[in-house]
Amino acid sequence: MTLKKCSRCTVYSMKGQRLGEARVTHFGDTVTLFFGDARLRDPKIKAKINFYDDVVGVLQTNCTLKVERNTVAGASEPLMADCKITDVTNVIQRQKDVRVKVEIETPFFSNKRGSFMGVIDNISAGGIYLITKQTLEPNEIISFEYRFKSLMRHFDVMAIRAKQESSGRYGYGCRFINLTDGADAAIRSFVYKKQLETRMADPGM
Repeated sequence: MTLKKCSRCTVYSMKGQRLGEARVTHFGDTVTLFFGDARLRDPKIKAKINFYDDVVGVLQTNCTLKVERNTVAGASEPLMADCKITDVTNVIQRQKDVRVKVEIETPFFSNKRGSFMGVIDNISAGGIYLITKQTLEPNEIISFEYRFKSLMRHFDVMAIRAKQESSGRYGYGCRFINLTDGADAAIRSFVYKKQLETRMADPGM
């Protein structure tokens, strides 16, 4: 299977030890990895690699890496590797409606109500489920900031539906709006990783 739109991956030894994350470039069957910090000792290794592809989903693969120094002057990633995907062992397909359970407490902001605290109870590529003591109106737009990947980003969401929760709190199904490509990719990567963690913790799922 060829990568479609992938910029990041996580590399593991064949025994499952995490070796590091890498930036990915690809064209056709040619895949190159760039490492800023990785525990790679041998010039040629076999590895298990999870590719986070914005189109396909998470590809769990077996690969062969040919590791060498990055000779580009001033490069922030000292190592690079030619990567040959020898086997795709599993694909967790990208689905917008797949939600993952989280517990992210963070400040939110509304033009009508100012700042208030809330907990993101679950998240998908399409939106969040927010639990808060603050009442919101249908279609009200609120915002928050969070680091789902490497950068702290600003996110806008619209409250679509409401539900009475316990202890005087309210639950709101919220849809992401005005997402940039970078913010969208960061959320997808976060959701994929959470899906993967859940599956690895419970292989019977």
